[in-house]
Amino acid sequence: MIAFFAIQPEHPACQLDGCRVTPDAACGLSFEFKQAGHYEAILKAVAPLLIVEQRGLTARLRPGWDGTIGYSLYALEVEAEAEGVGLVRLAIEPVPDGECQSASVFAARGSKFPDRSGPFMVWQQEWRKNLASLLMQGGLPARVPLTAEVVESVDYPTFTLRRVRYLTQADRTNTLLLSLPRNVSGPVPLLLALHGHEASWGEADASAFNTPGHSDDFCAYFADRGWAVVQPATMNHTLQHAGWTLQGEWTWDAMVALDYAAGIPGVDAGRMAVCGLSTGAHLAMNILALDARVRAGVVGCILSTWHHYRTRIRLPPGCDCNILAQLGNQIEQCDWAALAAPKPVQYQHGRRDAMYCPGADPALLDLDWMTAVMPEGEFSMVFDEVERAYRLADAAGMVQLHIHGEGHRVDNPSALGFLGRYLGGTPPAA
Repeated sequence: MIAFFAIQPEHPACQLDGCRVTPDAACGLSFEFKQAGHYEAILKAVAPLLIVEQRGLTARLRPGWDGTIGYSLYALEVEAEAEGVGLVRLAIEPVPDGECQSASVFAARGSKFPDRSGPFMVWQQEWRKNLASLLMQGGLPARVPLTAEVVESVDYPTFTLRRVRYLTQADRTNTLLLSLPRNVSGPVPLLLALHGHEASWGEADASAFNTPGHSDDFCAYFADRGWAVVQPATMNHTLQHAGWTLQGEWTWDAMVALDYAAGIPGVDAGRMAVCGLSTGAHLAMNILALDARVRAGVVGCILSTWHHYRTRIRLPPGCDCNILAQLGNQIEQCDWAALAAPKPVQYQHGRRDAMYCPGADPALLDLDWMTAVMPEGEFSMVFDEVERAYRLADAAGMVQLHIHGEGHRVDNPSALGFLGRYLGGTPPAA
């Protein structure tokens, strides 16, 4: 390890045949080339990297947290024109200033939606297609026949929890957990529950249903109160399909999970909602934009600006699954949120979440991960635009900002109250 990075020679993406790489104490890598060619050294980093010097070769860094290499990894791509030696010297990216994004720059964003209702609805339809195309290699794929197998079923006092393996694409399987309330008659509403980096990556997490205080205990909260809850596994950071994105694969897995859950007797397919936390909240924004069956949602602790990502969040050690690179120059987050209108959506932030909550106490910052909190003025520009979208959709009262007193988690009573207002509760016990 050289202070802040280390070579990963055993990584399958490493391509160093024909050259020798030697680290030095001054954060440099010396290359000895036996022949001209293209080489890749895989580096694990604890901070954002940049190249500050290169000699005798051409080099560039490619972040790997889009699923192609791995979390906190970079590919150092090197071109050698001939046999010989070369040098690459690396440094940690300097901390940006974190200043508030200017209103003029924000207003001039390329994805800004129109000011009149008719053009706004046309814009929505175009951008829903664009979003699917950006995430899923050109658009929503064709559904394969629904194939699912219950592999485990566990009874809890108020619900039964099924673990199910299901097919999402012809070559892709996933796992979901589905809770079904016990001793409740009549059809019940369904919650699609989506977690982010805070839970087990690539796994359906039963502890969200049975562990008090779990970051995603909104699963248990709704399950205990008579809702069916479906939680698909997300956050597997290995991209399966070239041309897709990690978020695209996770979003499609979630949509197919809804296909399964909506077909279960006793589940009311006309009353489906989504709740997501962190990256799961970005997935919830995708679902709200792309799946007409989902009627309402709670987006927990994620809505901000791409300027916030670029200037205040350190990647790595943070991980944005490369969504900044994939969507950051395409659609601003407020415009992404506008694709949900007129569906009722509550956007939550926790006052003790220094990474995302506007106006959080700077004393809560972990400076290895963050350089500054989200300014309230910058966030106000975002949410003002979301509210404008709902006015254009003739649904001004359907969007809500809720800032609670906790950290990076969902305020469960508020989420249940908001979704219950629009989807109704459950029938009385039989």
